[in-house]
Amino acid sequence: MKYCLFFLPLLLLSSISHATPISDATVILKGSEYSAISRLYQTNPKVTGWIKLKDDTIYSPWANHWAEYTSFLSKGIWDIGLNVSNHGNLGTNWYDTFKVRSRLTDTALIAQEVLKIDASDKQAHYGLSRVDIATAGNYTVRYQWLNDKWGGRNDPLRRDANIQINSVFFNRVPEPSTLALLFLGVLLLIGRKHLFVTPRQKPLIA
Repeated sequence: MKYCLFFLPLLLLSSISHATPISDATVILKGSEYSAISRLYQTNPKVTGWIKLKDDTIYSPWANHWAEYTSFLSKGIWDIGLNVSNHGNLGTNWYDTFKVRSRLTDTALIAQEVLKIDASDKQAHYGLSRVDIATAGNYTVRYQWLNDKWGGRNDPLRRDANIQINSVFFNRVPEPSTLALLFLGVLLLIGRKHLFVTPRQKPLIA
C-alpha cells in the first residue's frame, strides 16, 4: 500500500503534463474556428495569408500572420495553448522549433509571451501559457508565427517550414482542493479493494 501512496501522485502528474497533443481540454477549437485572422491567402492577385485545409486546420507558409481564438473563461487558473505541426518537409536537423507570440486579451492585455514549440511534419506538438483569470468573461488569444524558413528554389529536398494550427485549447486547471479530494477518493477505493481481497490459503501439509 505504501508504494501506491508514493507513485500515484507521480502518475497523476505525468498524465496531465506530457500528453502530445492536448486533446481533452475544457474547450477545444479547431484551427479553422478562429474569431479573426490577419487575412486568407489569395492567388489572384497573390496575397500571403492563411490557407484552410479540408480537415479544419489552417496553415501559413509566411511568418508574422496571426490568428485569434475566443472563449468564455471562468475565474481561476487556465492553460491556454495550441496544437501545431508543420505542413511540408523539414528534413533532418534543419528546423526544429516554432516561435509563436501568444497574446491574451479581454478589453486589455492580460498576458503575453513567446512560445517555443517543437516543429515536426510527422507529429503534432503543443505550447501553452498558464494564466490566472481574475474575472469571468470572454477572452481572446492571438497567435502570431515569428520564424519562417525556406530552403529556396534550388533546394533538392524542398525544405519548407509552414506552421499548421490543428487546434487551440483552453483548459481549466483543477484547484489544489479538487486534486486533493480526487487523490483521497482514489486512496479510499484502493483501500476498500485491499480489505475485500480473499486471504491466500496456506497449502495443506500431508
